[in-house]
Formats: sequence, C-alpha cells, structure tokens
Amino acid sequence: MKLVYLALLTVIGCGTTRLNHPTPKGFVELDARRPYHYRAVTADGLVIAARVIDHKPKGEVSFWTTAIANQLRQAGYALLEEREVQTESGLAGKQLRFGHDEGQRPHLYYVTLFVTASSIYVLEAGGTRQQVEASADQIAWAIKNFRAE
Repeated sequence: MKLVYLALLTVIGCGTTRLNHPTPKGFVELDARRPYHYRAVTADGLVIAARVIDHKPKGEVSFWTTAIANQLRQAGYALLEEREVQTESGLAGKQLRFGHDEGQRPHLYYVTLFVTASSIYVLEAGGTRQQVEASADQIAWAIKNFRAE
C-alpha cells in the first residue's frame, strides 16, 4: 500500500523533526523517507507514518481537514468518516477516514491531524480494509500515545 502525498501539505513543506511516535505492537519501524519522519509496517503490509510540517501559512484545524479531504477526493478517495481524537497527553485533533478500491480490493486510509501554533502533525495509516480493521486497536494506540515535541 502506498501512502498518498497530500499535495497541499507537500507544497508548504516539511519542518524540522519534532515528533515522538511510538511503534505499536506488531509493527516494525522502518527508515523514514521524505516527506515522513516516521514509518512502520506490519508483516502483512499495513503502513503507519507520521510527519511534522511547519504551520505556515496559519490555519485552523477545520481549514486543514477540509483541504485534505478535498485533495483526496480529487485523487479518488471517498471520505467515510470524520472523528475527534485526543492523545493521552491531551492534544486534540481530527481523524479523516477514507476509502478507495484498488482493483477488487477495498482499502482504507486514515489521516489524523494535530494542529498547534507552530506545527501540523500528520499521522497516516493505510492498507487493505482487512488489514486496517484487524489493526484498529494498534492504530488507535499509536494515536493515543503520540507526543508532539
């Protein structure tokens, strides 16, 4: 499963690494490649990744979630659900859940945003629907235990 580059966020660029992303049980951390600062994978190919972007230009979380949803719709993804999320340290964010088909196989792609005054933290998880649903607890754990630095 390839992770989708969010064109709008890619244009504004990645900032310096300021994140602490824990690796969930059943995942193995990979070397991060631009634009990601963190990537991990399960043995069957479910990928999670994280990056931090300088919050320039400034925008509310609603702006960024709408921009991402619009960009991914244009790329063929359907927005299935939007959820409020919160880390164990109290950082509030939004999670967008998308679906799309690759051939006959349905895939799920989750984008979780945490927006602070200086940074936008983007956490992504994607794979086949079966992989994502089977690892739902590990994905939720990774989000809950994420810490912005």
